[in-house]
Amino acid sequence: MEFDIKKSLLDQLEKQGYGKLLDVQEKVIPYMLDKENIVVEAPTGSGKTLAYAIPILNMLTDDKNVKFIIMVPTKELGAQITNEFKKFTDKVLFLPDQVGKERQLDSLKKIRPEILVGMPNRLFELIVLGKIKLNHLEYLIIDEGDKVLKRENQQYVEEILKSSLKTTPLAFFSATFRPIDQETINQYRKDIVYIDSKVIVGDVKHYYLMSDEKRKIENMFKVLKGLDAKKSIIFINRSVGVEGLVARFNQQTREVFKLHTDMDMQQRKTVLERFRKSSYSILITTDVFSRGLDIPDTDCVIHYDLPKTGNIYIHRSGRTGRGFRKGSVVSLVAEGEKQLFYDVRSMSRLHIGQIGLRKDGSIFFMTKGVNNSQK
Repeated sequence: MEFDIKKSLLDQLEKQGYGKLLDVQEKVIPYMLDKENIVVEAPTGSGKTLAYAIPILNMLTDDKNVKFIIMVPTKELGAQITNEFKKFTDKVLFLPDQVGKERQLDSLKKIRPEILVGMPNRLFELIVLGKIKLNHLEYLIIDEGDKVLKRENQQYVEEILKSSLKTTPLAFFSATFRPIDQETINQYRKDIVYIDSKVIVGDVKHYYLMSDEKRKIENMFKVLKGLDAKKSIIFINRSVGVEGLVARFNQQTREVFKLHTDMDMQQRKTVLERFRKSSYSILITTDVFSRGLDIPDTDCVIHYDLPKTGNIYIHRSGRTGRGFRKGSVVSLVAEGEKQLFYDVRSMSRLHIGQIGLRKDGSIFFMTKGVNNSQK
């Protein structure tokens, strides 16, 4: 690393196995070390967490004041980011909105964290109560920004931006950047540096298979076998469908896991840990978990139900090919879903090849998938 990074941190990074910087990290780190306002558009799995974690860790001073706030849209992403920081420091605290405030207030007093990771509504509550002071804040980070700025969160985010000093720099990260997000940011910060890091993340090929609705499950088994997928994530649109799909998979030889909104935080954490440690398995989940799931060796994503937008397609698909690994993404398209598929494909601006099925159940590639990040 050619930046002005403390030797102790460099040693820690080396010990954790972090070597050559990825593209987004090389682009982001110098601007954050200079405390610039930045907006970063980078694909999922590109290494953006470490892109802001390294500068933050380098700026820690152990003076027991909140110096850095990281806003996230989901508990899963927040827990994941917190765990990354805990590899290097114990001065980090996660504030999910499902945990009681009293317990969190006790943790704030006990830990005296310099880094807070939290969801906008809970962060705002604690700021209003005067339990989080912003006068020592050195950086405000928004991760998965397009999701954080959704309607239900926007008021909280804007109030936090208003409450912080205008001189407090902002770092906004997202795989997709909408004009409405730009308008919001421009209201509260000036002299913004825009960083585009749409580079190759992994060797990911995208396909679709035309399938009769009634034969989707059967055809999905054939696709998984044909691709020799070891660890797969299957996305469906509604939580009520998770159990039924799990029951069908339980007739197979793979380990099957489920993740949906009716599960409490501890159940979700347990499932994710077991899935991470497994070697031949499937996770069935919904769009709620299309972001923040970092299972590096996931080699296949199946869109059992088509996503409604290109952005959702990109975030779901980003669960594979992480850290420059290979991966496959397959959409199962029923006859009545053709137009939706064409719309999603157009919105995502990706080349998606077609898979066919032979009479013996084996797959063949009617048109080849390509690594879209090399287009």
